[in-house]
Amino acid sequence: MAARIETYYDFRSPYAYFADWRIRKGGLGFPANVEWTGRPIFIDVILNLQSGREPWASYVDTLIPPKRAYLMTDIRRMAEFYGAPYQPSWKWPSKPNQIPALCVASLLSGKAEELFRSSVFDGLWHEKKDIADAAVLTDMVERAGGDPRVVEQARDPKVHEMLTQQTVDAYGRGVFGTPTFVWNGEIFFGADRLDVLAWKAARAGN
Repeated sequence: MAARIETYYDFRSPYAYFADWRIRKGGLGFPANVEWTGRPIFIDVILNLQSGREPWASYVDTLIPPKRAYLMTDIRRMAEFYGAPYQPSWKWPSKPNQIPALCVASLLSGKAEELFRSSVFDGLWHEKKDIADAAVLTDMVERAGGDPRVVEQARDPKVHEMLTQQTVDAYGRGVFGTPTFVWNGEIFFGADRLDVLAWKAARAGN
């Protein structure tokens, strides 16, 4: 039986990008029969819930300056450490609009979702593409082998509401950030926990 790993991600998370990059690069020691199931979520909703706000509220940035400075240094350092290209076209504290891409991802499945996910991560974090642009998303969906009509379908407010509710449900199951991986009921948080997850999955397969 294939080992199923659920991957919770938000495109705006650089660490989720690093995790996706590491998985694509390979060499982590995962069993050959692993099935990766993508679970797009809204990181702003998670952060709202952690702060006691309503999930649909506008997110308020609560990072103190020292922590933000550390994060900016750490992101560049980890990109170099993982060998992941890192040339975003935007700078903090501004934020890219990842919602259209997340809504599209929520309507895809299987290999199409996986390839689309990686394409969006690359587009945002080193190809300097506007991942909120419908034409860009349509091209990514087509190259991933998906139905390009999902880009228009993703504009339906009901899709946004559905994805928000799915994020609330994920938070209720213990998902508190991205990237998060769930395997056999265990939660592994962060790109740097992929090695531990691979170790656990490999031991279970022996």
